[in-house]
Amino acid sequence: MSVERELDRTLTLLRNKIREQGFTQLQVQAELAWGRSYISQLLTKQKSLRVEQVLRILQVIHVDPADFYKELYRFPESEKAVTETYPTGAERVNEFVHSDVAQQEIAGISSEVLLEKLAVSERKLNRSERLLGHVVEMLVERNIITEEERASLKLGEGETEDPAN
Repeated sequence: MSVERELDRTLTLLRNKIREQGFTQLQVQAELAWGRSYISQLLTKQKSLRVEQVLRILQVIHVDPADFYKELYRFPESEKAVTETYPTGAERVNEFVHSDVAQQEIAGISSEVLLEKLAVSERKLNRSERLLGHVVEMLVERNIITEEERASLKLGEGETEDPAN
């Protein structure tokens, strides 16, 4: 995932929704009592956009945040589609480990160093998975995704073997 690309997608959809709902950026800005050209600066990445600001804009233009985020991040309908479309981290790691590039890169590194690098990577992956879990919980709480969609993501069901073994 590229944060920059996701931000561009979010801003594009937000600009389109403003127009689709029959508003101009100036009308939205006036309704929110924001300063001169503030909304333009947000929508062109001259200022950082916060989730709170997105929600305020959606409220003004009468767009349900759940509908906005569902359109922005269309989730596959079935569990099968999720696993076919998005290989698990373990599948991607396995593919890389067996690649010629990986074999050349690790050929001269000691086992201890490799195990430490693996342990560090596992900690980072676990932190990322916990953060993703929190985000998914928030999406469910706000009715952006359903319980079924959350269940299809299979969060926290990855392999938990000790990397030192």
